[in-house]
Amino acid sequence: MKAQPRLMPELSTPAVEESDEVLMVRVAEGGVEAYEQLYHRYKNRILTFIHRYVGDREWAEDLTHETFLKLYKNPRAFDPRNRFVTWLFTVARNLSIDFLRRRKSVSPLTVNDGDDDSFSLELPDSDTTSPVDRALIRELEENIQDVLMSLSDKLREVFILCAIQGLSYEEVAQIVGCPAKTVSSRLSRARKRFLKSFTPYLSGKKQQ
Repeated sequence: MKAQPRLMPELSTPAVEESDEVLMVRVAEGGVEAYEQLYHRYKNRILTFIHRYVGDREWAEDLTHETFLKLYKNPRAFDPRNRFVTWLFTVARNLSIDFLRRRKSVSPLTVNDGDDDSFSLELPDSDTTSPVDRALIRELEENIQDVLMSLSDKLREVFILCAIQGLSYEEVAQIVGCPAKTVSSRLSRARKRFLKSFTPYLSGKKQQ
């Protein structure tokens, strides 16, 4: 019997991207390439988190380096049965807290309770804007950072992790060590206080 011709070419199976947890197992086994993949996946997110949390870009770069150094030197500290992203942010958070304690740079907060407000933190793409617009974006970034640093540590961290990093209440609860309901409550208060403090900047009424 003649073999039937193939009507469709045989397609190669696309490479499946390995999960963070699998990569960490490989790092624990000495896999440098696996470490590099994780670094490139999360470096910018960790840098953004730390920068927003401690309020200093240069120190944030150092703390980001220290975060990944801990990952590389002691990968077995991670339990592969857990989620890698929550473990990595926990390491970054702990280093940030230690840094703030040393610097003693966080101001006390005047507490005002309130209901939740919807909020989205998005800035224009600076690569497609004019020099004048880029200057305005930089000023807006500075204003955002000033308001973030006016929040207490507990409110600022959940705001950054939820509103900026997009992590779920459950993930943030694991990172900061409190119930998900507490994360929701803190986020609600943080949003309200952020909007209250940031609105004058948008209306041009904030005194520099």
